[in-house]
Amino acid sequence: MKKNSVTLILLLVSILSSSQQTGFLENIYSYIENPSVFELNQTDGHVPLVPFKTVSDALKNDKKISEWFLSLNGDWKFLYSDTPGGIPKNFYTERFNDKKWQTIVVPSNWEMKGFGDPLFRNVTTPFKPNPPHVPREYNPAGAYRKSFTVPSGWKGREIFLRMEKTASASFVWVNGMEVGYNEGGQEPAEYNVTKYLKPDQNTIAVFVVKYSDGYYLENQDYWRLAGIFDDVWLYASPSIHIFDWVATTDLDKDYVDARLNISLIINNYASQ
Repeated sequence: MKKNSVTLILLLVSILSSSQQTGFLENIYSYIENPSVFELNQTDGHVPLVPFKTVSDALKNDKKISEWFLSLNGDWKFLYSDTPGGIPKNFYTERFNDKKWQTIVVPSNWEMKGFGDPLFRNVTTPFKPNPPHVPREYNPAGAYRKSFTVPSGWKGREIFLRMEKTASASFVWVNGMEVGYNEGGQEPAEYNVTKYLKPDQNTIAVFVVKYSDGYYLENQDYWRLAGIFDDVWLYASPSIHIFDWVATTDLDKDYVDARLNISLIINNYASQ
């Protein structure tokens, strides 16, 4: 084989190797100790435009209110570990056997359900601070799994997974495929999961780590708790829909009349 041919082959192998992404659990510290990575594959922030179920008895059973909404709250299979390394590396795969796992209610903090230790601190971190590094000998982690079925009427629509609050860092898989990452205990994370879903039963898996580099930003007077502690839900939107909007009112000099200005962002998934 000619020298130029060998060089070309080695170059192609190098390019292909560098283009392959490392799996989430292959090196979680490249995420949770990396200040330049605080989210992956999330949708941009926007105003909520999804109909929620209301508490009004008059609307509670109105199908139009909830037909594009599917709550994933409730019982999830759960495995707790004092360190991330105690969670099986393949727990997110579709056929993983979680029958011996315990059950936890979502939303909740796992410390309030008997896992780990609830801790109140009002001055400093529960470990020796060394940002952006986190402790290796004790960093509680939780693995979550749940099965669900997408409504048949959602075919042809864009489907989004929204997790309102998870502390402090979370990795998400759907049907064994990596979806995204979030690092912000007090903010929502939203992912477009359309391409990951199947028409029959689906599986969502979430890996939560209590301490990440983002934890240093939340060092304040409060209880140090972890887990999926707010709503998790799916919603379906048309392929062309209003994604975000801003309304402003410019009052006249007498503060009597105003001009209403509305700007919109329209997402068109049909053209993609």
